Amino acid sequence: MKLIITESQYRLIVENEDKNENLINLTGVYESGVSPNKWDDMFEHINNKKGGKYDGYYIDGDVFLNKPKIPELKYLVRVGNYLEFSNTPIKSLPMLEYVGGSLFFVSTQIDSLPMLTEVGNNLALFKSKIESLPMLTEVGGYLDLRGTPLSKTTTEKELRKQINVGGEIFL
Repeated sequence: MKLIITESQYRLIVENEDKNENLINLTGVYESGVSPNKWDDMFEHINNKKGGKYDGYYIDGDVFLNKPKIPELKYLVRVGNYLEFSNTPIKSLPMLEYVGGSLFFVSTQIDSLPMLTEVGNNLALFKSKIESLPMLTEVGGYLDLRGTPLSKTTTEKELRKQINVGGEIFL
């Protein structure tokens, strides 16, 4: 597949590169309205131009993705603040490690967040297909697993052994 991006989009990405991390900053791309369907392709294109030196990308700030028709965001590693997905066929966020604010998934197809280690505030996975959170160690606020397969296979006590939850746990 061939990806065409404008010079201004490319400049935005290059200017926002974080020199201290092995991630590409796609905040400007998100803020300029580029469809999330193109984020992974943009990452692959830029990463290939730069010799494959990046591990993924991040977006600082809030990300609201309601009803996007995307199956996955393969290379999204970090979101600086709020991340919300609702009513979407997205099934995979295989590299998502960190969300600085709250993370909300409502009625999504995601069944696992294999790399997620920390959510700074609330984590709500209401009516999602989430079955496991194998790496999660920290949730700053509440943890809401109501209506998920995971809520039927675990207890609050088991969750608190694995995850430092700052607020209530809803099963």
